[in-house]
Amino acid sequence: MTTDLALALQPHYSDFKVQERILLSGHSHQAWPNAAKAGLLECYHDAAMHVDDKWDKAFIKAQRVKDFYAKLLGETDAQITLGASTHELILRFLSDLSCFKKPPKRAIKIVTTDGEFHSMRRQLNRFKQLNMQIEVVPVAPSNTLAQRLTDKIDAHTDAVMISAVFYGTSEIFRDVGQVAQYAHSLSVPCLVDTYHALNVVPFNLYSWQLEHAFVVSGGYKYCQAGEGNCMMRIPQGYNGSPIITGWYAEFSVLDQAPGQVNYGPGFNAFEGSTYDPSSHYRGAAVFDFFEQQQLDVNSLRAISQQQIAQLRHGITSSPKLAQSFEFAKHELEHNGGFLALSTQQASQWVSKLHERGVQSDSRGTQLRLGPAPYVSEYQLNQALNIMEDIATK
Repeated sequence: MTTDLALALQPHYSDFKVQERILLSGHSHQAWPNAAKAGLLECYHDAAMHVDDKWDKAFIKAQRVKDFYAKLLGETDAQITLGASTHELILRFLSDLSCFKKPPKRAIKIVTTDGEFHSMRRQLNRFKQLNMQIEVVPVAPSNTLAQRLTDKIDAHTDAVMISAVFYGTSEIFRDVGQVAQYAHSLSVPCLVDTYHALNVVPFNLYSWQLEHAFVVSGGYKYCQAGEGNCMMRIPQGYNGSPIITGWYAEFSVLDQAPGQVNYGPGFNAFEGSTYDPSSHYRGAAVFDFFEQQQLDVNSLRAISQQQIAQLRHGITSSPKLAQSFEFAKHELEHNGGFLALSTQQASQWVSKLHERGVQSDSRGTQLRLGPAPYVSEYQLNQALNIMEDIATK
């Protein structure tokens, strides 16, 4: 089934030459369908035809992107603002924290884990250098993580910033909602990164108990929409006043007096400013393509699980490969969209695989293999044969 679908999809990705190379980098950057090119050309045409009047059309594309994310979140009326990167959106979130508007007579305290993505990790590490209290809780052992996180959250906590799927190990944090709910009970804002969940792991804000959380994600990975398609969901009924504020936040504010900085409700308060709309044209075209191909999150999850299982079985059944890697302890059903393999030679594996036409990446001691729906069973077996050959030499 997976191979049949992959072979049917591959012609739609011919510009990225998915038939000619083995792209196991789907957790980092998935190929774009050819439909993305049509979106970019439409953006160019609208700019050339309408000049500054193009924005009405651009905003329609932006709304299409928002609607797609809202559907993935299971919240049709989701309060969503868009940004070029998750880092940009995180800054808007951070600048809305009370501790930055009225600094307390204590160190600012943020609770997080050691398994966060680079944008958040680096920013919080920089805060730590400024003598902020950044409580970094180890992910392992994951079965006690929720309790260990809640133990760190108290009335003096200014924010909690954690992930739904850990970018290093691909383990789904099933108890993330427990942490978010506990933070909410203490009126502590909680931001959850879902970049490694949306469109590869079925995700519903309410069944995950994240209705009170801020949620960030983007289109660079499993959504195939490329750069510039990141989003932040604001909790229903929340009205913020972020310090970092773009002039688009004024669109919903009527009769604002000169010199005043007022904010609209919900997502409006977190809006940015003038941007490159080509990203949203591209994203809208890709999301239309998904619907045409009936690639919903449940079918994408089934494909992903089959592919991860094939890779894992191929490695464990090869003595050379089995002794080269260690697997994470979580079960397949708790795995996200890529396979993480522990080895001290992770970066060397990436280089050797790349030399043989297989794209992958590493994070520290983790070799990450990320298949995608356009990767066939035959290509996965090719990759396994190449890995076995590398291990033998």
